Parts: sequence; C-alpha cells; structure tokens
Amino acid sequence: MIILVTGISGSGRLDYVNEVAKLAGERIKVYDIGSMMFEKSKFLGIKIKEDKILDLDHFALNYLRAAIFEEILKEADAYRGLSEKDLIISSHACFRWKRHLVPGFNFYYLNRLNPDIYITVVDNIHSIKVRLEMNPQWKGKLSLKDIITWRDEEIFITSMLAQYQNKPHYVLAKNMGAKTFFDIVYRVERRKKEGKEPAPKAYISYPITFMRQDEKWFERKEKFKEKLEEIGIIIFDPMAVEELDLLSMAAKASQNGEPSVEVDANGHSYNIPIEEIYEAKEDMIEQVVVRDYQLIDQADMIIVYYPTHMLSPGVLSEINYAYTHNKEVYAFFPYEVSPFFEYYTTRIFKDADEIINFFKENISPG
Repeated sequence: MIILVTGISGSGRLDYVNEVAKLAGERIKVYDIGSMMFEKSKFLGIKIKEDKILDLDHFALNYLRAAIFEEILKEADAYRGLSEKDLIISSHACFRWKRHLVPGFNFYYLNRLNPDIYITVVDNIHSIKVRLEMNPQWKGKLSLKDIITWRDEEIFITSMLAQYQNKPHYVLAKNMGAKTFFDIVYRVERRKKEGKEPAPKAYISYPITFMRQDEKWFERKEKFKEKLEEIGIIIFDPMAVEELDLLSMAAKASQNGEPSVEVDANGHSYNIPIEEIYEAKEDMIEQVVVRDYQLIDQADMIIVYYPTHMLSPGVLSEINYAYTHNKEVYAFFPYEVSPFFEYYTTRIFKDADEIINFFKENISPG
C-alpha cells in the first residue's frame, strides 16, 4: 500500500513515521519529500538554504517537487494494493509562509500516485512552537495562532484530497504512538483490502476535568484503556492532544506577575508570552470540540468511561454526536441512568469489568 502522510512543520511527522517504519521492520519504506528536494538540488549543483526554499519562484519549486515525484512514481507500482512492502510518503499538504498559503503538492502527481491511505499527524501547538523555534527556517515566524490555523488547514486540505480520491483519511496524534499508526494500516485498511474483518476502532470518552481532580481515577481510566487495547481495540484518546493546560499555565503566570510560560519539547524549552497564548485562546477551545468529533468520525464506536455523577458537558456532547452519526455507544456508568442518557447509548454497564468481558465475547480483534 501507499500511505501519504501530511503534517505541518514542527509536528514531529517524520520522526513519527520513522518510528512506525522501525516497528514494521523492513516492511515499510519511507520517502520524505522535503529531504529529497534538498538532496536533489544539491545533486543538480544548486545550493538552497533551508530557510529560503519557500521563497523560490513557484515554477522552480514545482519543478523541483515534480522531479522528486517522477522518481517515486518509477517504483510506486511495486507498493500498490496488497504488496509485500509498503511505502510511506511524508509531505506537506500546504505551508503557511509569510501570512499566506503555499501548496505542498501537485494534483497531477497526486492523481498518478493515487495513495491507498491518507494520514495527518498532529501534535500540541506548544510542542510544535518549541520545535519551530529551534529551527532556523521557522524561528520567530509563527505565533501560536498561526500554528493552530496552519494545523487546521493541513487537516482540512488532506481530508479534501482523500475525499476527492475516495480514500480513507485519519488524523493521528503523535502522542498516540507508532502502534496506533501501524494498526490502522495493517489491522484495519490492509484487512479491508484482503476482504477480512478489520480491527475495531473506538474513541474513548471520559470526564477530563473530573480525572484531573482525582489522579486515581485517571490511572484507572488508563488501565481500562489498556485492557481494551489488549482485547484488540484500537483506541483514539482525546488527551493525545492536550493544549488547554496552556491557558491554566498562562493564568497562573499572570497572577504571579510573570510575562511568559515555559514549555518543553524534544529536550528543548521555550518561553511563550502570555499575550500570545491568549491570542490563540478561542481557537484552542473551539478546535478541541472539532478535533474530538473528527476522532469520533474515524472510529467505529465510542466507549464511555464515566465513573462519576458529576456533569460532564463534553462527554454528553460526544455521546450525542456519536449516536446521531451512526456510531455504537457503550458506556460504563455505575449510577442511576437518566432517560436521556439511556436514549443515546447502545448499552450501559454498571461495572467496568463487565464492559471489558462484553467486548472480549463480542468483538473480533481483527
């Protein structure tokens, strides 16, 4: 199979796909379009500075990209369909450069390549910010608001490309780990091509505020999730992207009279001004909802871990969204159930072990 993987600069996309390739052994080959473009320019005797490549004339940039895709297409047929080996092409869908968008692909070559799967890699915006500030090409160029906008554009464009070619598209957070990516490719999409039952995919819904207030319940949720994964269910966890903590950190820093918040990524730290965080506040809040719904859309069902009677608007909204979008909803809730809760669920379990046993008996691991 051919898997096209997109993700904005600083998302950790290439590191992520390399982890997947390592997990797969010699089964996967990785081509990174950006790296190949620099290598090709050196081969042609043209030295292009990393921080200047997006300033090239767009004809020259398209020509350089076309040369790379011509090379890839020479061997692409060996990876199509149910091939013995698979190809990951790591690329951008777009670039946000100097306040405007620059395309990261060419429709002509995309149609010729005709990928089997599209995947977009995402990460927390503050982690992306740190990585970009450590890169001379991007240092000082993008605010958090720019980053969150670019990330959304990358997802949207990739989704449109996948819909145009009638191919599956997944949004995977880097923090979900390489195994989630591997399972999507080999336990879901490849099994579909083989005419076999794919592994089940589930979005896990839980009251995040409650979990944060009581660490023991967060640990129990993690153990519950691990048991589901042991059964063979692929889990999409909303906390794989968790950036609202930035707002709490900014509020605390403001109270202490501090001008910025220190964040870390990949062994590096960076101080983000409080004003920059608040500038992106509305985008962060609204994208949480949209992103979680995207994860539900790519799942087969949602599994609700709701060990409290504390009201969670997020969980209730996710239940309603999933149920009204043709998803099965299974819930662990040990309290008296309201008619509305029951109406929008497929089945409710009073005991966490009971729901685990249900899936063991009724779900094919794929």
